[in-house]
Amino acid sequence: MLRYGGDMSDATSPSFSPDSMEQELGEALESADSTGGTVVPILRHVLSNEDNSLFADEIVARIRGMMRHLAVQLLDQLEAGPEGGFSAEHGNERVSRLCDLLLESDALIRHVHALALETQLSDRLHARFGTDPALTPLLQSQIAGADPDLSALAMRFLAAQARHGQSQRRMKLPLLELPGDHLHHALLAMQSFDPDASLEASAAAAQALRRDYNEAATRLGLASLLLARMGAGAIEALSINHAGVALFASALALGSGLDHDSSTLATHVTQAARLALALRSAGIRPEAVREQCLALHPDLDFPEQFDTIGPDRAAALVAAGDSFEGF
Repeated sequence: MLRYGGDMSDATSPSFSPDSMEQELGEALESADSTGGTVVPILRHVLSNEDNSLFADEIVARIRGMMRHLAVQLLDQLEAGPEGGFSAEHGNERVSRLCDLLLESDALIRHVHALALETQLSDRLHARFGTDPALTPLLQSQIAGADPDLSALAMRFLAAQARHGQSQRRMKLPLLELPGDHLHHALLAMQSFDPDASLEASAAAAQALRRDYNEAATRLGLASLLLARMGAGAIEALSINHAGVALFASALALGSGLDHDSSTLATHVTQAARLALALRSAGIRPEAVREQCLALHPDLDFPEQFDTIGPDRAAALVAAGDSFEGF
């Protein structure tokens, strides 16, 4: 069974047991869910305080930076003057209070955590294999392809991925890059932030942001559009070294029924069973599943008996275990 203990962002690899493969995988998913269920509450505590003892400093710093950047952008919008100018600086107490409101959303914390882990994994793959986090081999082939529309879409995603990399290096997250549900929570937090402010002003600020928002034009929206446009060729994205982390996670979500954040978080060592089953449920051959898992976790003891799990059974196990709200 997959077992793990220690730092939740940088762990030693677990191992599969060869006995009763399906039972072992089910137990591994339960263990992963148990670990995952504690992550968001602990992260909320860590981000609200200065205790980093349970997470790597890099992960905490990146998440904290992104959450504060979201709060600053919301305050910019809320305090914009009639000419559209923003306040040069917001008091730390105001930023912290709005951060606390944002942290009330488990889903938003989980999303920002997934972004931080995506960046960490992209850096590790670049160090190990030389994989460019933005211009991956898959994107290169699509940009150079004969289909001009697909090539243009691949270029748009490349530009979005490059901008995302710059934002991550600065520990920032553009507000309009959030998925729609998370943006909605952020706007509600902004509108409830200052009860003394004009309701009309806060409503106008939220309306302006909604007017400018286009989920299909976000980085993750473009990833989904690109994979849909690739059709059957999108299966190539289920090779993480070939596609990069962002397209890999998007393709895994499409193929397995997981949401995008779950697919990203499945690349963490504590979620190895979920990753293997999700890949198998997407129709990937057992030997390719093994290859992807070992690319991420080279010390993983991957069992030969996994070959007995078919795509339909893997999908059922993923669906049965996809009830966790944390990691």
